[in-house]
Amino acid sequence: MRNRGFTLIEVMVALAVFAIVSLLAWRGLDLMTTSKARLDAEMRGWRELEMVFERLNMDLTQIAPRSWTDTDGRVRSPVQGQMSDSGESCQLDLLRFGADQEPIHARYRLTKGRLELEFPVFAYSAAASQPAASEQKPNLLLEGVSACSLEFIDRSNASHKKWPTEDLADMTRPRGLRLHLTLEGRGEFARTYYLP
Repeated sequence: MRNRGFTLIEVMVALAVFAIVSLLAWRGLDLMTTSKARLDAEMRGWRELEMVFERLNMDLTQIAPRSWTDTDGRVRSPVQGQMSDSGESCQLDLLRFGADQEPIHARYRLTKGRLELEFPVFAYSAAASQPAASEQKPNLLLEGVSACSLEFIDRSNASHKKWPTEDLADMTRPRGLRLHLTLEGRGEFARTYYLP
């Protein structure tokens, strides 16, 4: 019996089948890798957003039950905030207790699509009853924020776009606040907080 080898056509068919199987395997692997990268980015985005909401919740639960005095000697509320008409910028200032139980000034600010937290220009000085200069740089919390809106809830459950309002004393605290964030390509997210 004579040994018979592969013909050229059989080799070419085998190579074509191998190439098709390899292409299918590569496309499947590429799709899986792309999907995983997209899912990881989505999960990271949700985690960053949740961390912003939780950070603000933590700051509000530690709000100082007192007013503070600015450099002009004006008594201020431990919660102050305002936003632009377009929502492209907003700012929320809080006087809250730090790790050492001393009040510190925290500022959430949206500018140029970046939501940042800083312990800004002023940090409460208990000894002098006056704000003292602070040199800390702002911490980036979230990027890609196209709009921010703040609503402050007073004791009668009415909403205000600014706090303190014109008809309230500067040291008055709101009952709660509502934060709306609009993220590019992801939609609008809101959270309501009530002060202790």
